Amino acid sequence: MDKFINVKKHPIMTKTDSYANERIGFYEARFASETIHELVQNFNDLASSRGWTAERSCYSAALIRELERRGIDLTAIVNNDTGQQIIRYVRVAYDEASHALLPIA
Repeated sequence: MDKFINVKKHPIMTKTDSYANERIGFYEARFASETIHELVQNFNDLASSRGWTAERSCYSAALIRELERRGIDLTAIVNNDTGQQIIRYVRVAYDEASHALLPIA
């Protein structure tokens, strides 16, 4: 079963935002040094996990940002058409020819 997460692009600021930004920054630094295949494995780990916490949200946000920063085509798993980012958490593989993440069975 596909899992969809709706992430607002412009959330209301809260007291926890500075903590969230700090954690996202921590994960962004970590992901910057990882290979594409390690990033794919991290995404697949998220797709297979049932739990959801604020920490996982920070991890996921940083992971998607790093994949986008590297110019990887995420259109098969990320939809921004509604003004909100909707992420489809399914297992993926990296297709080198198209430089894209594609869902796998």
